Amino acid sequence: MIETVTVEPDLVQLRTTRRGWPSSCNVYLVRDGDGAVMVDTGLGVEPDLGALCDAAAGALSSWGQSLGDVHTILLTHTHTDHAGGTVPLARRTGATVRLPVRGWAQAADPHWQVHHILPPEVQRELDAARDFDVAAHMRADTMPQLFAEAGDVDFRLVEDGDEFQAGRHRLRAYHLPGHDVAHIAWVDLDTGVAFTGDMLVARGTSLPWYPPNAGGVGGYLDSLARLGELPVQLACPGHNAVNRSRETIADLVRATTDAVLDRDRRLLAALLAAPSAFAALDDLI
Repeated sequence: MIETVTVEPDLVQLRTTRRGWPSSCNVYLVRDGDGAVMVDTGLGVEPDLGALCDAAAGALSSWGQSLGDVHTILLTHTHTDHAGGTVPLARRTGATVRLPVRGWAQAADPHWQVHHILPPEVQRELDAARDFDVAAHMRADTMPQLFAEAGDVDFRLVEDGDEFQAGRHRLRAYHLPGHDVAHIAWVDLDTGVAFTGDMLVARGTSLPWYPPNAGGVGGYLDSLARLGELPVQLACPGHNAVNRSRETIADLVRATTDAVLDRDRRLLAALLAAPSAFAALDDLI
């Protein structure tokens, strides 16, 4: 379920091979002297959580470390596939958690997740099943332990421009809304390493979709333009393989921009065809 990939001598990708619901994301380990930093956590449910702990322990052992040496968890955003395992991992390791300030609400309330993350057509289908508690389902299958319930965990809220030193990497937080209202990329301007979360097209769930509260098409395009201006040489995404070279990353920025614009063009063309019923229009959007 998890493949361990050595990206650099001090950087490991724990790459998920799982597909389908519930999805899980890639997790990264950065060596920081005698300790380590984890970027994103995947789901907080089994078998994902246990598999991640085993894979992380194996990777850390090559540095002469154990899971307890992870002192910090950095989050790119708080969708459940990236943050579901945060609380149990923080409790197991004693790590401090740094997350986007705008991401606290959705990591604290499963109803927020339902309202802002699930597509409207999915919400309608679930609303029709009156006996189905979608918030409880999201919690049980992705993030059983909410941030608001973890008073024993040291959470630090991150703003755009905040920096964190992880070994040789001075990571700066760039707020890039679009895929999520709180989405940030952690970027080292000197080494060119960037943890890009779900900003760029890739296999898995890293797709150019966006909830209604995250700035829409314009917000996503602005974020892509900002990311494209950064000197990123090694992009570590939330799904699929790492991407190397400025040219490759520039291509991904263009491909994601094109995908967003193409979706917009297809929606507009369909809208101009004027569906006769409002329900049909609603389903289309």
